[in-house]
Amino acid sequence: MRAIKNPNDILFAATLLLMAGLLYWQISSLRIGTILRMGPGYMPTALCGLIALAGLGILLRSFFLGGDRLHSWPIRPLVFLFAGLLSFGLLVERAGLLVAMPALVVLVSLADRDSSKGEILALAIGLTVFSAGVFVFALRLPIPLWVMG
Repeated sequence: MRAIKNPNDILFAATLLLMAGLLYWQISSLRIGTILRMGPGYMPTALCGLIALAGLGILLRSFFLGGDRLHSWPIRPLVFLFAGLLSFGLLVERAGLLVAMPALVVLVSLADRDSSKGEILALAIGLTVFSAGVFVFALRLPIPLWVMG
């Protein structure tokens, strides 16, 4: 009988723990503060802790509950999901939300070979209008809609 009953959970737990560690390392210089006077690092530190707890829980679960064998990773979806998020992060301040959001939707939709052009166009327009309405107009966040030159 093998000790690890779910190798997929081990891999996922390791990913979560690594992510929590990297995120904590990035925010460790921020002041945490107290519950009544929260500093800029309070919520990010709490989220890192929650991510680490989830990773530990999944790690423990992998020793008790059975699961599937390790399968090959679908590289195409991972590449396009990462590319979409990266493009949004790079474009939102340089080109504006009206460019960054459609770029995100188009790149992420390329992860699925079955997406139709009409669905992608409708989703890109809908999410761009919704995001602009909520974040720029309703919440008045300083996100540029369009950056000239």
